[in-house]
Amino acid sequence: MSDEVRDMIRSALADEPALGLAFEQVVEDGRKRRARRRLGVLTVAAVGVVAVAAVAVSGTFAQTSAPAAGVLSTSPTSATSSVAAALGCVVEAMTGGFPDRPRGTATPAELAESGRLTEAFRQFALPLPAGVEATPLRLCAIDGSWGGDFRITGDRSVFVYVRPLGGQPPGECVLFTPETQCSVKVLPDGSTARVTVEPGAEATLVSADVWRTDGTYVHVMETGGRGSVSRVLDDDQLTAIAVAPQLEVRSTGRAVPAAPSDRRAAELGAVLVGAMPPGLEVERTPADEALVFRVRQGGYRAIANLTDPAGRGWVMVDLEKPGDGEVTCGGRATCRLVDLSDGRKAALETAVDGGVTRLSLNARAADGTWVSVQTSNAADTGGGSAAPSRPTPPLAETDLVRIAELPDLHW
Repeated sequence: MSDEVRDMIRSALADEPALGLAFEQVVEDGRKRRARRRLGVLTVAAVGVVAVAAVAVSGTFAQTSAPAAGVLSTSPTSATSSVAAALGCVVEAMTGGFPDRPRGTATPAELAESGRLTEAFRQFALPLPAGVEATPLRLCAIDGSWGGDFRITGDRSVFVYVRPLGGQPPGECVLFTPETQCSVKVLPDGSTARVTVEPGAEATLVSADVWRTDGTYVHVMETGGRGSVSRVLDDDQLTAIAVAPQLEVRSTGRAVPAAPSDRRAAELGAVLVGAMPPGLEVERTPADEALVFRVRQGGYRAIANLTDPAGRGWVMVDLEKPGDGEVTCGGRATCRLVDLSDGRKAALETAVDGGVTRLSLNARAADGTWVSVQTSNAADTGGGSAAPSRPTPPLAETDLVRIAELPDLHW
């Protein structure tokens, strides 16, 4: 994988925006930039699934032959013998295109399940339109989940991702853009299916998510390279893949929180009403953000410019799904741990670069939700560069702490 490709993936998976207004996670919220960013990761991921280890279903370990350094397989490879068919594989770390971040490693059980799922799916007859062919699919270990992709006639790719349901309730619709089309229905067996279509001038993305009654969650997505706007599989065909009995996961996974939804985002919007200090006015950003939560990168995000007589600044509040881990500073000299009123810890950091100051606070809510509040003395002007637009950030450290302590600010 080239350095350029790796940089694209790291950029798309970054935990926080760069200092100033090069906010890479903020820029995505512009419609065209978001499309380019997401499409770049997905098209890269279409060639990014690499088998790096294998295990026989019987439990006997066997190492597969690894590709030469820097060489990627541009399509999944089908097993050609009874031994090879049982081999599992691992998605390379930092590969994009899947809901989870690939660890790049797998347990023996995960590898065995990879081999079993891959072999089982070979028995499934893909519901393809007449004249359309597909390459084989390998379902490689990601992170307590499995996934891979296959190419279909033309320049389109189909990603398949599976994991244990983990108690997650069926998801609701998320309208990323005004053009997004979404529908949810209950299937005859009681499973819930959601189909989302994101049309665009650069690419069309369509996905089917199914919360299955057999305890499996399946995500199937069709996409293509830039300029690929004509889909190959219709809604029923994508859903048919997602409900294939061969994709049933035989593994006990961790508990999974509810999927983000527009409904919950609207509920969270009320939490921030009145949370800004007196004298500060909320101003819309060029992307029409006004401190209202929206679903972004699998979590919830609210952004706004803030203004007073001292000038204009910026604030962003992020919520990420509940997870394990401790709040730390990671050894950064610019960061210190502070105590919140309920005994929780928060990491408070100040970073300065070229006159741009950013304050950030990271904490965990009582339910494990990761909460991040950031403010900067550089307003969001919609450009790619940053320049101070007031002497100091519009929010002080005490303001960040107060926001993070809001009792209803959680998943």
